Amino acid sequence: MRAHSAWAILSVAVLAMACGWARGPGRLGSSLFSFGRLDVHFDSSTASARLSWGAAVAPCFSRYEVQRQSDQGFVTVAVLTAVTDTAYVDTGLRGNRLYHYRVAAHLEDESGDRVLLTPAVAGGIHLWSASWSTGGAAPFRPIRLAVDSRGRLYATGLQGGRIQRFGSAGEPLGELVYTGEPLACLAPGALDGPVLAVDSHDNVYVAYNLQRPNRAPEPKWSKFTPDGALAWTKPVGGLFVRHLTIDENDTVFMESITQVQEFTPEGELRQVLQVPALLVSSLRVWQGRFAALVEPLTLTDRDWRAPRLVVYEAPERTDPALVLGRDPASDKDRGDGVLMRPTDFAVGRDSQRVFVVNAGLDRIEVFARDGFLTRWGTAGSGPGEFGFSGEAEVLEDIVTGLVARRQVRAGGIACDPSGRVFVADTFNDRIQVFQP
Repeated sequence: MRAHSAWAILSVAVLAMACGWARGPGRLGSSLFSFGRLDVHFDSSTASARLSWGAAVAPCFSRYEVQRQSDQGFVTVAVLTAVTDTAYVDTGLRGNRLYHYRVAAHLEDESGDRVLLTPAVAGGIHLWSASWSTGGAAPFRPIRLAVDSRGRLYATGLQGGRIQRFGSAGEPLGELVYTGEPLACLAPGALDGPVLAVDSHDNVYVAYNLQRPNRAPEPKWSKFTPDGALAWTKPVGGLFVRHLTIDENDTVFMESITQVQEFTPEGELRQVLQVPALLVSSLRVWQGRFAALVEPLTLTDRDWRAPRLVVYEAPERTDPALVLGRDPASDKDRGDGVLMRPTDFAVGRDSQRVFVVNAGLDRIEVFARDGFLTRWGTAGSGPGEFGFSGEAEVLEDIVTGLVARRQVRAGGIACDPSGRVFVADTFNDRIQVFQP
C-alpha cells in the first residue's frame, strides 16, 4: 500500500492563455486558472488506486478526464463533469504492474477545447522488490516458507535436511539442520515435502519423511528454539506427514493421510482426528478456522472441476464455512479465480486476504472473503516470473518406498509482519519478495 503525489502548478501567463486565448466580442477574457496537485493512493487491500486532485478554477471549465497509461498510450477511464468532483477510484488492479495516471482538465470557449494535464503519477500494488538465490553447490529447491514475529524468513527445500534462514533484507542467517538422511516426497497432486511452521514464541517446527529402502517412509518432526538450537526430534504416527499448522494458542496440528494429529508445543500428542481422504495441498489456520487447498477427487464429491480454497468450522474438515475459487467456464478458461494445481497459500497481515500459489497457471492469486481480488505472475525466470514446474524424485509406491523422477508442481508463500509477500520460486531456486 503506497501513496504517490505530483504537483501540477502552471504559470499564470500560460493559464491566462488557456481561457480566452483571444479577446473580443463573444470571447472569454483572460482569467486566472489553477489546477491543484494529483495524489494517487495505491491500496492492495482493495486492489485499487484512489485519485484526488485540486479543483480547477476557471469559468471555461468543461470536464476532467482521468487517464491511465496502456499499450496504446494514455486512455480515458473516467469523465467527470462537475468542477468539484475531484476524486476517482480505479478498481481491479493487477499485482506487480506499474500503473501511470494523469488527469486532464478540459477548458472550452469559442476558441475551442484546450487541455491542461497533471504530470503522470506512477505506482502499483504488490510490486516486485527483491529476490535472492537459495541454491549453492547443490540445488535447494525451496518449497515451504514461514516468517517469525521479527520478520526472519525460514525455508525448507527438496534437497537436504536443512532450513535456510534469512533476515528481513534477505541476508543469510545460517542453516538449521534437522536430518542428514534422504528425504521422501510425494506428489498426489501438488508436491508434498518437508513442511514448517513458527509459533507465537518464534519456535520453529519442521515435519518431514525419511526415505527407507523397500518399505514405507518414516515420518518425523523437529523443533528449534528461537536462537536456532535443536530442542528435540520425535517420530510421528501415520503413513506420511503432509501438512503442519499452528493455531493462535500454539496448538500444533499435523496432517498425515486420512488423519490430523493435535500436539502441545512440547510435542505431546493430545488427540487424533479422522478427516476425509481429500487431496489437500496446503493447510493453514485463517481467522481461527482451518483452511485447506482441496483438489476435487471426483465430480460427485462436490461437483467441482477445479480446486478450491475451503475454510472449515473444525479440524475434522466436515463442515465448510467458506469456499473460494471457481470452475473454468470452458477448457480454455484461465481467468480470475480459476485454480489449477495450487501448491500453498498464506494469510495476509490484515487476516482479510489469502495469497495462493496457483502453480498450474504460474501466478499468485489473491482472495478476500467475498472472492477474487487480484493476481500476478507468469512462467519464466525474470523478476515477477515463476518456475513452479520441474522434475523431482518422488515416491511411486508409498508402501514399498519405490521412487522415480517425475514432473511436479511446487511452490510456497508467506507474508511478514509488514505485509511483504515472499514466494518460494522452487525451480528457479530462489525467493522473490513483493511489496505489501
